[in-house]
Amino acid sequence: MAYIHSLARALPEFSIQQNQIQEFARSVFESSNLDLNRLLPVFKNSIIEKRPVLKDIEWYSKSKSFKEKNQEFLENSLVLGKLACERAILKANLSPKDIDGFIVVTSSGFVTPTLDARLIDILNLREDILRMPLTGLGCAGGAFGLARANELAKIYPDKNILLLAVETCTLTFRPDDKRKANLIALSLFSDGACALVLNSKPKANSIQLLGSHSYKWKDSLNVMGWDVEQDGLQVIFDKSIPSLINKNYLEIFSNFINLFKLNNDDIIHFLYHPGGKKVLDAFQSALNIKEEKLSYSTTILKNHGNMSSPTVLFVIDEFIESKNFQSGEKGIIGAMGPGFTSESLLFETT
Repeated sequence: MAYIHSLARALPEFSIQQNQIQEFARSVFESSNLDLNRLLPVFKNSIIEKRPVLKDIEWYSKSKSFKEKNQEFLENSLVLGKLACERAILKANLSPKDIDGFIVVTSSGFVTPTLDARLIDILNLREDILRMPLTGLGCAGGAFGLARANELAKIYPDKNILLLAVETCTLTFRPDDKRKANLIALSLFSDGACALVLNSKPKANSIQLLGSHSYKWKDSLNVMGWDVEQDGLQVIFDKSIPSLINKNYLEIFSNFINLFKLNNDDIIHFLYHPGGKKVLDAFQSALNIKEEKLSYSTTILKNHGNMSSPTVLFVIDEFIESKNFQSGEKGIIGAMGPGFTSESLLFETT
């Protein structure tokens, strides 16, 4: 079992109000066949108030090639990733040479050598560090990476594992894509990074990870993901996502905690990736919990939107920083992603 010793966020320079993005959407989609009067309220209904983005809003109005966008992904991911990792290492009272394992999660661009290889040099990490680059996991990536980090910490006791989730989702916006899915993505996505350090040494006023669980729905590859087009990554966003959670998640949740001989009522804290307001509503309905139980997820959604994989780590950081818990309380960390998949972790407060 591993303990989170530090978390650190990194955000871009720009932050845009949701109403500004709504007006931008109106100008971009006015030539489409979409019923904008019906669809544009999705920006307000998302409950997002502002979002961190990498570029000023005019940058997103011009079409760019996949190559141009991917170069932006590489440059900006390294800047955000470096900042988040440096902060997490410093917050854990460690030096770069103290890091024994390095996991990097991203899905908004593709490079070889991978981001972790590049960041090892930038951060001056050890040459013999254990590396694990993870890609293609989308919004589930933060929870998936945390589960793998927990496993590494158990395999290698007393070793320091550094996890980074970094995404540049807004760079994937394609102004020539006039589909509803692209409009919905525009109402949600943002950019950011979060890094954390964990190891097997107890840490007070934090959380201890007890175990994890993965689940993939059958025949669900078209629910969420990316398609590759000439001008970049085309978002796949099916309207069935909330209903899949509402109808199926309780069984997944119950089966997971039953492995630890726990009942549903034993879980006090719920730290879920806020994929959107409808997604949070679906979790609330499926688990039959009060809205305030998802307050940390709601706070991050309001102020940061959906950054994909780092978002759930922001939620965890918000929870730990609140100190609104007592030692020994159980909780769940959860996220959904392409596949269609569910990633869950059980934790206990310390």
